[in-house]
Amino acid sequence: MAIFDRIKKLFHKQPKMRKYLSCEYIEHGMNIDYDENVKLCCFNTHEGGGRQILIKDYKGGPINWSKFFKEKKKMRELCAQGQIPERCRGCFFLKEKEWDSEDYLSWIVFNHWTQCNSKCIYCYTNGNNDYYNTKKCFDMLPQIQDLAKRKKLRGGGEIGFGGGEPTILKEFEPLVNTLLDNGCDNIRVHSSGIKYSKAIERGVREGKLIVVISIDSSSKETYEKIKNVPCYDAVWKNIRAYAAAQEVNKYKAKTKYIIIPGINDNMEEYKRWLDMSFEAGVRSVIIDIEGGWYCGHKNNIPEHIFEMLDFGQSYAESLGMKDIELYDRARDALVHRDEQTK
Repeated sequence: MAIFDRIKKLFHKQPKMRKYLSCEYIEHGMNIDYDENVKLCCFNTHEGGGRQILIKDYKGGPINWSKFFKEKKKMRELCAQGQIPERCRGCFFLKEKEWDSEDYLSWIVFNHWTQCNSKCIYCYTNGNNDYYNTKKCFDMLPQIQDLAKRKKLRGGGEIGFGGGEPTILKEFEPLVNTLLDNGCDNIRVHSSGIKYSKAIERGVREGKLIVVISIDSSSKETYEKIKNVPCYDAVWKNIRAYAAAQEVNKYKAKTKYIIIPGINDNMEEYKRWLDMSFEAGVRSVIIDIEGGWYCGHKNNIPEHIFEMLDFGQSYAESLGMKDIELYDRARDALVHRDEQTK
């Protein structure tokens, strides 16, 4: 049987590979957005603005996957000819490498609902929570099941949940289990951490799902100032539970600190967050800068923000953290700083 499998693999037609400048979302990704459009991605801080629309005015229901992949192929061909789509220009996710020519999705962002159990001051819903918490959303589970049935859903990329709060989405548990059952091995869920999820626990335990809880604080006072809900202790309890579900040396429970100038940009709060995360069993943290503030101050970032970014990485390493991530604004800020100091 082993010899037969090797012979079969030898004669299996390999996908055509071509080298050019592109990105994972252009090639094999999509973002189902809350504004009822299916987009290419969810990134918007670069020159082109990102979020290229693939399906306009999508309100749920069956997706014509043949038409969908035909439209994506047009974009991929343009990239292969050296013509980067206008809304992708300047994006730091662009890379030159060999890309395959097959039609499938392995990079998906679920952003199609806006209900949440937190009221973060930096969220796009802030100031109009009643509208966003009652805004109807559509189901994506049937479409993902259809994609899987067509063998067009693959692992090897990244599946992300943004929203809205994923754990209160009515289809969240079966949707995550469907993804896990169909080979998706890198699922990233951004959660408030207020509601515990058995599907998240399963994914963390199997080493296939990363849960990111953006607590942004290390004190109840600061937490409630940012989140506007009295759930600080419950969130830390759930963080500890997810961390306990991790496989040895597979650090899938992460805490995140979004630096918000004027609110939590002090070193004492920041350092204590790292200490508390480590004590809770977390071995991987994420650091970022609040998006609205960053867009307005990108070219005049105060030095103490850079000091926080540098300290966070070095101190986390000194604690024994195994993985320290910088999300796009934090990473972008350091890239600009390095370019200016050359």
